[in-house]
Amino acid sequence: MTNHQHTDARGPWMQTYGGGAFYLYDPQPAEVNVEDIAHALSLTCRYSGHTREFYLVAHHACLVAKWMEEDGYDPVECYAALHHDSAEAYTGDITPQLKDILGTFRSLEHDVEVAIDIYFGIKREDELRDYIKRYDLIALATERRDLLSPNFTDEKWGAMSDPRKERIKALKPYEAEGLFLAKNAQIIEEINNERDRS
Repeated sequence: MTNHQHTDARGPWMQTYGGGAFYLYDPQPAEVNVEDIAHALSLTCRYSGHTREFYLVAHHACLVAKWMEEDGYDPVECYAALHHDSAEAYTGDITPQLKDILGTFRSLEHDVEVAIDIYFGIKREDELRDYIKRYDLIALATERRDLLSPNFTDEKWGAMSDPRKERIKALKPYEAEGLFLAKNAQIIEEINNERDRS
């Protein structure tokens, strides 16, 4: 079967929402685009679609950033939180179980994350990764309560964080896309204001 989106020079590529090309084996910061990310994540369902409602990665990312903001984290940390899943705009939202099966996937995902971090000026130090992971797990517990079906199997979830008191109401794709872009602009403005004051 012929692959119609392939170039020998940089490997397989995908056409983005804005009409550009993104090369998964050669991700470049200059080819990252926030509108592409917002649009793709607003059409990407969490949990491979195994939710009671259409719940979007863009919405999830906004919640993680919002909750960190509410708990006093600075704008730079909240900006990293907003973009913690932005690689999925280019790789898709693959479950952790499948990532473990696909041995080379995590390396590819890491390279895409690095390109995104460079583009957005994000420095994801280990401590910041830990903060974001903590809120990602809070989101998991909250999403499990509000959006997943009850577990009727004998299989058990691992240790869970306490869910956030806020109830998650799923958004439509255009709402999630708009929220993501608005949150991105808001945090950039806060970062710039802090730099101007210092």
